[in-house]
Amino acid sequence: MDLAKQTALIDHVRERGGARAQVAVTLEQFFDGNDCEWCIAPNRPDDLTLETVRTVLFELRDHPEVDDVRVELDVLEFAEFPDDEWPYASGVAVITTLQPEEVDALTAAADTEPSGGPAAGAEWLVDAPAVPDGHHYVGVWWD
Repeated sequence: MDLAKQTALIDHVRERGGARAQVAVTLEQFFDGNDCEWCIAPNRPDDLTLETVRTVLFELRDHPEVDDVRVELDVLEFAEFPDDEWPYASGVAVITTLQPEEVDALTAAADTEPSGGPAAGAEWLVDAPAVPDGHHYVGVWWD
């Protein structure tokens, strides 16, 4: 784990109110320097690695009908994070023209639950991604 990147992410999230609210961060902010296997998709099968989840989400963001994918961090759970812990996320925000079942098909390799949405946006989420005209929010979660 890259402790400098862990600290930078945690500081950013705290500054954005992450001790009391969910904060959205980019895929790069969440995954760069992160090797904490249990930080996302908590109940996934043992053979489904963090790298697989990362790859699926970056490929999803590259899909022509997807405008953005942001990690929805849960409220920060520690006052001081241990060296082997990364902020936890139980879902991602997908801004897209795709329907939830289409997003589900694109994320099936990451063992996701059925997606939520579509919705006009994610107002509860600090730093929620903008939703361009013709797009909507789809929430992707793990059990």
